[in-house]
Amino acid sequence: MKKLLRVLLPPFVGFAVYFLMVRYSSFYFSLRIDEMGEGNLLAFMSFYRYLLPLLFTVSVLTQLLIVIPIHRKVMAKNGAGKKWAAVFLVFVCLLFSSGISYAIWDKSDGIHHLLKLFTFMSGTQLGYWVINLFVLRLLR
Repeated sequence: MKKLLRVLLPPFVGFAVYFLMVRYSSFYFSLRIDEMGEGNLLAFMSFYRYLLPLLFTVSVLTQLLIVIPIHRKVMAKNGAGKKWAAVFLVFVCLLFSSGISYAIWDKSDGIHHLLKLFTFMSGTQLGYWVINLFVLRLLR
């Protein structure tokens, strides 16, 4: 039962936080599926609203196959090993954020828009992982 909680609860809590942020925003009822891919906050919210079951399924699989085994190994390390694991997590989030931001960036919008996308994507990913790892820590 505890293993099932470690797999399901952290992604559920992370997604619940983002769901509440999207659901109780003033834009929720005006979000349309054709807004996805525009590279702004409303496009991200539309993507999240319409693909939530798929995203949650992917997060549970990621939790089961990647996060739990790595978390076990990191928790067995000393303080310096844990710090390097945290630095590596931030690096991976920044790497993925830069790739996603560049993929959805329209060059005609300028470099400032790319930096805004990168900051938003980085904040979203790091926020999710902080919530996820905090819940895992509580379940230890």
